[in-house]
Amino acid sequence: MNRKPILILLVIAGSIVSLFAQINKSDRFKESYREANRLYNLDDPTPETDSIALQVFLKVSNSASGRNYRIAIESLIKAGNIHQGYQRFSEANALYHQALAINSRYAKNEVLTYEAFLYLGSSLYFSNVIDSAQYYFEAASRIALSYSGKETLPERDRLYNSLGAIYYESANYKQAKNYFESALQFSPVTAEDYEEFFTGIQSNVANCLMKMNQYDSALRIFKSLRPNEQQKEIIRQNTAHSYFELGLYDSALAIYQSLSLQGGFSSVVALTDMGRIYINRKQWQQAEAVFDSAISRNRGISTAIKNKEEALAYMYRSQLAQKQGLTEEAITWINEALQEVHLNFIWKKTEDLPDDVSKTVSPITLFTILHNKAGLLHRRYKNTLQQSLLTASLAAYRKAIETANFIKQNFDNDEAKFFFNENYKSIYGEAITVAYEAARGNANYINDYLFIIENYKGNILYQNLQNVLLKSTARIPDSIRRREKEIKQLLAVYTTRINQAPAEKDAVPLQKRLLSLQVELSRLQKTYEEDASYNLYKNQQSGRQQTIKAIQATLDDKTALFNYYTGDSAIFCLVITNKNHRIQKINTDSLFYRQLFSFINEVYHYEEGKRYEGFEASFSLYKYLIEPFESETDDCSKWVVIPDGILYYLPFEAMIKKGQSKAYLMLSKTISYHYSFALLLEKSNHRSGSIIVPGNTIAFAPYTVPDSNIIKSGLPFLPLSGEEVQKATINIFSEHAATKDYFIKQTGNYPVIHLATHASAGADNSQNWIQFYPADSNSRLFLHEIYNLDLHQAELVILSACETGGGVTATGEGLLSLSRAFMYAGADGIVSTLWKTEDRVTAFLMRQMHDYLKRGLAPEEALQAAKKDLLNNNELGVQYKTPNYWANFIYVGKLHRNQSRTPLWIPWLAAFSATAIVVLYVFRKTKKTPSNI
Repeated sequence: MNRKPILILLVIAGSIVSLFAQINKSDRFKESYREANRLYNLDDPTPETDSIALQVFLKVSNSASGRNYRIAIESLIKAGNIHQGYQRFSEANALYHQALAINSRYAKNEVLTYEAFLYLGSSLYFSNVIDSAQYYFEAASRIALSYSGKETLPERDRLYNSLGAIYYESANYKQAKNYFESALQFSPVTAEDYEEFFTGIQSNVANCLMKMNQYDSALRIFKSLRPNEQQKEIIRQNTAHSYFELGLYDSALAIYQSLSLQGGFSSVVALTDMGRIYINRKQWQQAEAVFDSAISRNRGISTAIKNKEEALAYMYRSQLAQKQGLTEEAITWINEALQEVHLNFIWKKTEDLPDDVSKTVSPITLFTILHNKAGLLHRRYKNTLQQSLLTASLAAYRKAIETANFIKQNFDNDEAKFFFNENYKSIYGEAITVAYEAARGNANYINDYLFIIENYKGNILYQNLQNVLLKSTARIPDSIRRREKEIKQLLAVYTTRINQAPAEKDAVPLQKRLLSLQVELSRLQKTYEEDASYNLYKNQQSGRQQTIKAIQATLDDKTALFNYYTGDSAIFCLVITNKNHRIQKINTDSLFYRQLFSFINEVYHYEEGKRYEGFEASFSLYKYLIEPFESETDDCSKWVVIPDGILYYLPFEAMIKKGQSKAYLMLSKTISYHYSFALLLEKSNHRSGSIIVPGNTIAFAPYTVPDSNIIKSGLPFLPLSGEEVQKATINIFSEHAATKDYFIKQTGNYPVIHLATHASAGADNSQNWIQFYPADSNSRLFLHEIYNLDLHQAELVILSACETGGGVTATGEGLLSLSRAFMYAGADGIVSTLWKTEDRVTAFLMRQMHDYLKRGLAPEEALQAAKKDLLNNNELGVQYKTPNYWANFIYVGKLHRNQSRTPLWIPWLAAFSATAIVVLYVFRKTKKTPSNI
């Protein structure tokens, strides 16, 4: 009997039975998942239904195989979400990680990876592991940014809301607001919970506005909201906080006292606000009781985990003790606050400080507490005159500024950095005062003063230039670099269009697009930060600290540096030469400011037939600002001034040393300017010898001829602008050839750029521009567009238009001028104007300057020589020789060494030597020739 067919039939039958068993098992598997999913999605889940769902999800995930891996991963994620809902964060995190591991090995599904990252970030955020939370939120965001699949990524609104919260925690309130508003764009209006979500997001936006000191705007938002029952208390509390920040304490307290304040961190925040109100009312006992209640309640909520709310309660308790004159108790409370906000700091002595400022649950809270501690120690020093307290205060101020740097380095936009500097300007002034006191008693503290001043002045510009350099070393795909450039260009375009939009309805869609671009640019920045080489060099740069000796080693014996800081009642100045250094406190009074404003008023205006009257004021300013340092600087012929505040408007070269003698500083000193020592002394990577050689200069003069386009614009033509650039180079583009597009395409290739045209520099920075041909708004190069240029090959940019060096002051960063924008774009140095120019004077100075540049003089020396020629030349009348005509031209930039210039005595010596050789040769030859008899 042939058994083979029977065996085959048995195998087939067994396979069929096995297949039906697997199908049956798969059906049961899916049925279990569907049931767990039903319980998970109940409108009103209970702990019992969640517990059943959790157990089923875990059972499903453990029996996964083959095609069921996706269901297993989804089960793990949802089980993690159930744990997270009950604040079992460790259990939730373990399940998310398990889901990621299975997905990475088997499914490799982008949507599931996104979900796991999103919910893992959320779990870590709520358990106060903020750095890890940010990492996973950023990872989810990168997937969202590049995702092109057919499936919809869930809860992108939650993702951007979470990122907004992260940025809010890091004090980047502008970017946080962008993220919150972006979250609304991903939340469908038809969603059942849209109104609740909208109210929550708008509340977050209003909180950002409060942090940006826009309290009235925040209050309007809070009053416009229609919260549900669950949201009412938190919205009312936020409204009360707005009243508190506006100083409307009665209104704030009335709301706070009407709240139930049942529990949670929000009740702790409300209690601390109430305590601060009682402090302002000098109701010490009530304040103490409320703060103690806040601390007790916070400990009940969070026993093992450190948090900022408890730290702030300790800080306010410290402020209460200080108000009561209990300084020692105040210092104890502030150390408790410091210990609570830092992850591993334990204080033992009064002066103890944490080492690593990055190890904190809230950098901005750490910064605030350090600021408070530094002030307490300094007040204690004032009462006791103990030197150890002064040095302890200085150390605390340094640590606070170190924390400020850490905060600002993690900002991804300049606006946030500017706001931070403006909002916390006082701490730099206090720190400079303390450092000055310490250095006056002990010269070893001079470097502490230097550390503070360098981290205050020009720091944002320096960080940006360093960031560009760091990005060039990062191993980032070219597609990312191209997209970053595209976004920056688009940001400039949309900003310009918004400013030119005729109506609000036209601006709204543009603002939405601008918002999404800002968020995308933020995401791209995070791509760089993941690169190992970028982070390595970034950390090396952030750890750099200058010293006086290091600066002195870069100077020759003819150079002096002046670095000013303008305080409320005094100006501090640090002067450095290669042999000496000194800090001087200059007490300023009403006379000083009268003379300052008198001089600025005189020098910034010229009028035909009106006599210049600025001599006396300029001599007075010299006595205040320069005379104290004559012994150190008189022998130095090259001065670099780093101004501050209103001093940025001051042309130092127009000061005079001797009353009415017209002994302008410009005649004996080559004066240039910069924003900080770090920017001034940073080495140029592309300079070699003279910057002026044939063909390496490009010039634009679009207004030389009054054609129909020029006439229609209403802007006057500039007949002498062609003369300004005639000695510059053969690369001159005038009239219709001087277009904005051609400028953008070509200028990255030239070391020297000259723009002889119209410019606008008003109070609104977004509206500042340089005009090209034709004379319409589309041919204007706006300030925000200049920032996005690549001018790292430019060693000198000459802006001979009106007011190109003027602008609004930004705390610590000088004038937000067209000139600064070109330096931001990479140029080494800028010649610009502080006020309106006179055409004939401008043409003369620019012709002469280009002539001296060709001879090998450095830009600052060429400009000085041109000004001297103006005073000594009869080409222009005597009325054009006062400082209000020529002192507006200034040079801001790096020092030049004039490597290619040959001293004038060398060719004379060579000529003399050659002549002497010839004479000697002839003489000897004559001696050897026989005489004819």
